Amino acid sequence: MDYLIKALALDKKVRIYLVKNTDITNEVINRHDVWPSAASVLGKTMAIGLMMGGMLKGEQALTIKIDGNGPIGQLIVDANAYGDVRGYVTRPHVNFTTDDGRLAEVQTLGYNGFIDVIKDLKLNELFTSSIDIVTGDLAKDFTYYFMESEQTPSVVALGSKFDVDNTCKVCGGIIIQLMPGAEEEDIVYVESKLHLLNKFSEELENKSLEDILMSIFTEDCEIVEKKNVQFNCPCSKEKFAGGLLSLGKKELNEIIEKDKKAEVVCHYCNEVYNFDLEELIKIAKEAK
Repeated sequence: MDYLIKALALDKKVRIYLVKNTDITNEVINRHDVWPSAASVLGKTMAIGLMMGGMLKGEQALTIKIDGNGPIGQLIVDANAYGDVRGYVTRPHVNFTTDDGRLAEVQTLGYNGFIDVIKDLKLNELFTSSIDIVTGDLAKDFTYYFMESEQTPSVVALGSKFDVDNTCKVCGGIIIQLMPGAEEEDIVYVESKLHLLNKFSEELENKSLEDILMSIFTEDCEIVEKKNVQFNCPCSKEKFAGGLLSLGKKELNEIIEKDKKAEVVCHYCNEVYNFDLEELIKIAKEAK
């Protein structure tokens, strides 16, 4: 079961988000046939999306767009406050490993580009923040993002492990953030625990999220929320019919005359929607 934990620690001067999204990562692998190093990058970005979604409220949502000019092309993840996430990469058939057999994520993602975070806070305009990719290491770059774009001192750790059959054994992440009232001793305490996050994949594989939390903050922490998280794509045939409608009468009539049918594939979930001749004629009648 994939789930998210929100917690407070050190007399509520530190907040923590922990997530495990192994099942979600495997669903995306199956839907898009994502190869290991691409799947690891995507799974970790979905973990970040879920934790950042946990910082939102109500109907609020966000989109993470990453383009490091690497082999996988663009990576896009959507998440919301309900624990829903979806995502894809432009080129899923990418896999690089290091000389010692580890997944080469920096080589997969690239390190010459941008990270864009677009938040829909249900206000008049979207809130967009963009930073340069500094290292190509997602944990380090999002640590930089929180400091640079949100002025929130943070520690981000991510982990994933894959089996020989390209099944994700574990995937998840943690974000530790200092609240405005944090003092020097709180910073020193968090820094003293960073060694536990250096091998976060092993922590995720061998411990529950609750145990990881306790290993870092011992008794001085409080779980304030725990909820399930899941892959969810709200696409539908009706929505894609609206997309076809926006093509206009002329282009729709050309499709009708030439192909007599249309196939639309959702980028996020790879679901296929077919429209037959009768359906296309009906849509074309409504088009301008």
